[in-house]
Formats: sequence, structure tokens, C-alpha cells
Amino acid sequence: MTFKINGQLTNIFNIQTPAETPEIIVDYPQPDDVVGNPLIVRGRARGSWFFEGTFPLTLYYGVGGDFVDGYATAKGEWMTEDYVEFEAVLNYMVPPTNDGLLSLQRNNPSDLEGLHDSIQVKVRFH
Repeated sequence: MTFKINGQLTNIFNIQTPAETPEIIVDYPQPDDVVGNPLIVRGRARGSWFFEGTFPLTLYYGVGGDFVDGYATAKGEWMTEDYVEFEAVLNYMVPPTNDGLLSLQRNNPSDLEGLHDSIQVKVRFH
């Protein structure tokens, strides 16, 4: 399935697998989970993924570029190199497709290219 992300068509079957010690671990949703509305996203990320205790995430649902933006919020002290639990709640319109893509992006307010990072999780809708 192909999604339009930042104006570029992206094939979700070409998603890279995470490193052995990933910077972020998504506990829910897992790949191909059927998700409800609202979508509650939970996991752990290294403190470097946060800025002011948040990082952005986007739920894409369709080739037309339909999406919902939101922020994951740290559930503890984020100024650390350790993992910090996070949670996000995304409310979305009934999607035109059964397939979606959740993209979690490292918060990079400096916009330095070397600090860009993201992870994508394929999801399905009811």
C-alpha cells in the first residue's frame, strides 16, 4: 500500500526494521493491529526523541494524503538518555480505506538533518 507523506508517495512495505537497541519502542499499536477511534498510542522512547516533553506523530489513511497530526507526551522526566514512557491520543474521521500508517517522528526543533528520525507502523481500521 502506498501513502502520500510530506508530498511524497511512500510504499509501506519498504519500512526499515529498527536497530538492535532502538531509540523508540511502540507498545501499541503493533504492525497490522486493528485500531479504534480514538487511537491511543503507547510506548517508550529515549529522552532525545522529546523536546519540551513531546514529539510529533501523524496518522495517514489513504493515497490522497489524508492525515491527522498529534503529539505524544512524556509520562515522566524526559531530559534523560534512558527510555521514557509516552502516550498520545489521536481522533480521526472515518477513513476511506481499511489501511493506515502511523508515523512517529523525533522532535527536532533545530531541524538539523542528522537529527531527523522516524518510525512507521502499519495499522488497520475497523
